[in-house]
Amino acid sequence: MIKTYFDWNVLSQIKNGDHIELKEIILDNEKLFIPFSTSHIGDIFSSFKETKIQREYIESDLNFISELTKNKCLMNTGKDVVLDFYPPKELFEQRIEEKDLFNDLSLDGLMNIFEQDDLTKSIGKSLINLLKSIPLEESLKQAFENPESAEQMDKMFPGLKENPTMEGFFKSFSQMNLNLNESDGYKELRKTVQEGMGINRDKIFDSKDPYKIIDDKYKKVGTNPNQFIDNSKNAPEWFNEITNEYLLLDMHGYQEDKVNIKKGRKETFKNTTEDAFHAAFASTCNFYIINDNKSYKKTKLIYEKLGINTIVLKPSEFVEYYQKYLDIKEVILNFRIPFEIIKTSEFYEEVMETATLRTYYVPFFFFGFFNKIMLLIPNDGGETLILLSQNIPSNHRVYSMEIQHLYKQLCEILGDDIENLGQIKDEEFKKEEWIGRKWKLDEITFRLTRPSGHFQLYFDQ
Repeated sequence: MIKTYFDWNVLSQIKNGDHIELKEIILDNEKLFIPFSTSHIGDIFSSFKETKIQREYIESDLNFISELTKNKCLMNTGKDVVLDFYPPKELFEQRIEEKDLFNDLSLDGLMNIFEQDDLTKSIGKSLINLLKSIPLEESLKQAFENPESAEQMDKMFPGLKENPTMEGFFKSFSQMNLNLNESDGYKELRKTVQEGMGINRDKIFDSKDPYKIIDDKYKKVGTNPNQFIDNSKNAPEWFNEITNEYLLLDMHGYQEDKVNIKKGRKETFKNTTEDAFHAAFASTCNFYIINDNKSYKKTKLIYEKLGINTIVLKPSEFVEYYQKYLDIKEVILNFRIPFEIIKTSEFYEEVMETATLRTYYVPFFFFGFFNKIMLLIPNDGGETLILLSQNIPSNHRVYSMEIQHLYKQLCEILGDDIENLGQIKDEEFKKEEWIGRKWKLDEITFRLTRPSGHFQLYFDQ
């Protein structure tokens, strides 16, 4: 199955009647593996209001996601990104229940959280009182007194100058968090960063090489923007890397997002963060379909820098790609097209001690799965080994339902497997070595195997 991730902006437009061709392609298409993620829930939650009309509208959004994805949800567990089957409605209700939990991040706000549980009330009170008494570092106090930094410090940490303790810091941090995520504080913070680094927003906004502009500015002040990157263990390292690259570009002005709280759907730092998460979740898939031009350009640039081979397309581009390469209507063509490619296409060649390996990277997905052809040609003139393999997404996962669908496709042409093992079961993949499946047609044996964790289809003559 071809893993395809959609930005919420595209899904919302499809639901509201746009992208007719795309809608016809993706609804109930068993070739496509379409997940949603917790960031889709975050996008919808940004328009949440306690009104009947808004509730009904949101419910229709959640029903549409459920229908399209069959409840396949990508989640960040902190250690990994996993796939689970989870109704969008349940995730949304959880988000509503938790919406006020961390609005107040001051020490008094944290104490209120501790007091909700008798087991944590007493220890929480002792811990909070201890933190309140701890003074801030002298360098932070001096930053408020320095004329060159005082104004920026007051904007970033409101009220901290008057109460330079940990109590004041937490209270100020809580206010800053609300300013960023619920108000237009991100606009001011972004402006402060750009002015502080001497970055001309108009020059970097659509620059062909924004990274060079950013790096050059940081070199002049003798520092590195990567030193401010969040590498905390709240996500896999690769997830944090993509997210931070996205925020770094936006913060410094490249294709920067709008910040708007005056009317309609609020657009704050929270929205930019969810877009960054979308770019990270999408890197587990073959395709990322996005219609917002700013996010499209940022994501393509990040994927290019980090060597992520997920293909980023706009809706019309995906329709064209699908019609040209993915919509293989006759199953038998999944065997015929590879042999045509071997005859006519370019390849990468690696000469080894006993054989020569030729690799063909193709835009097709044979049987909705394989997009790489490999030929192993023995130097002694023996039979050439042909196999189909995958040029996998950078943060790749293979799910059992994909292999079960692949098996079904192969059986349509080759019949039952010769060992009569039948449909592939989930528990087979729990073993270190997978037993695979074999078919025989005329003089050729076909072997579906998983050497070194990579699924491949061998043609043995």
